[in-house]
Amino acid sequence: MSDAVETSVDSSAMLSAEDFAQLAVDFIINGKTLGELKGLSSEDMEVVYNVAYSTYAGENYEQAHKIFKFLCYFDHLEKKYWLGLGASRQMLKLYEQAIEAYTYAMLLDSNDPQPPLLAADCHIALGNRDAAISGLTAALEWSGDRSEYQSIRERATALLEVLNASASAAESEA
Repeated sequence: MSDAVETSVDSSAMLSAEDFAQLAVDFIINGKTLGELKGLSSEDMEVVYNVAYSTYAGENYEQAHKIFKFLCYFDHLEKKYWLGLGASRQMLKLYEQAIEAYTYAMLLDSNDPQPPLLAADCHIALGNRDAAISGLTAALEWSGDRSEYQSIRERATALLEVLNASASAAESEA
């Protein structure tokens, strides 16, 4: 890769067609992340993640949101970055955007029941009952009988019961 990529922040630097083609091949075909292409190591990303996590834990959701966006931009293949972005957006009441982040996390690991459960929380906040039920059902299915997902299974079951009870109550009143 040429120095033009490294200095692309400088407006006078341009990628040659050959450099651009190699960049595209590395990114698309070879499955590299933008962080890898820019020389960010996994250790660098982990340090930034720790800052994002601490910022979120400190309830500075706006700043955590910015840091998690950075992480997702430079490594779109790391599920925990998308979960952090979703959680930050959820705390900022950006529910539609949180659902998008959780959906991306689901695409990265369709065996993890946490993202559909978290997306269901957002759907509940938006009043999207059917979508919430779909997410809770997926969380239950994906958690299976695995003991590590017992708390997710219990929470999804409890939320489904509440949604079903509220629907039954609404039907009785109608």
